[in-house]
Amino acid sequence: MRKKLKLACLGDSMTAFWGREMPELRDALETHFPDQSFELINFGVSGTRAEHGIYRVSHEYPSPYESGNHLCLSAVSPDIVIVESFAYNHRLDGSHRIEDYKRTLRRLLRVITETTPAKLLFLVTIPPDKKRFLDNAPVYREVALDLRQEWGEYSEMYLQAAVDFAKQDQLPLLNVFDRVREQVEAGTPIQWFIDQNDHIHPSRFAYDLIAEEIIQALKKII
Repeated sequence: MRKKLKLACLGDSMTAFWGREMPELRDALETHFPDQSFELINFGVSGTRAEHGIYRVSHEYPSPYESGNHLCLSAVSPDIVIVESFAYNHRLDGSHRIEDYKRTLRRLLRVITETTPAKLLFLVTIPPDKKRFLDNAPVYREVALDLRQEWGEYSEMYLQAAVDFAKQDQLPLLNVFDRVREQVEAGTPIQWFIDQNDHIHPSRFAYDLIAEEIIQALKKII
């Protein structure tokens, strides 16, 4: 019997909204690795930046899924950590802060490497629907469309910066960002990939695609 592998996902709401059980990933793992058991742990927290990702490596924090605190990442000693880019929550930093953002990501990965035995994968998630960015999101209902569209442009800028960072540092990259853009350019509506309840988070269809990317990367490292 193989050792059960602990797979942790660290990120912002793009990760948190996958849910505690991350069902698309759970089902894909069962299909592609029938002889390998996994424990999935979601360390996503909505509205957080990469700096708070660093904090959660070594500090407990209020659990998004139940009362009480969630263990810190290092406490569970994961075998694999998927680090999502946090790009959406850096979107208002401005283009002059992109190098600061990359340095923060580099520090985050270094802290994980220094405190856990985990192999790292770096995830850059779906691009924004810039025309309808944050439509229907309750806390943004009275925000002007043109301002939300600007935020969509800024989000795309930071997602691209995350891709560039991963390539510069030669990281194992789960490039969902470019994969979705390629499919949209080929004719797939971008709405398929985005939750129509808030026009920012991944749809279940997109989480299926993210799971596929993870599976292909895992086949190379386990």
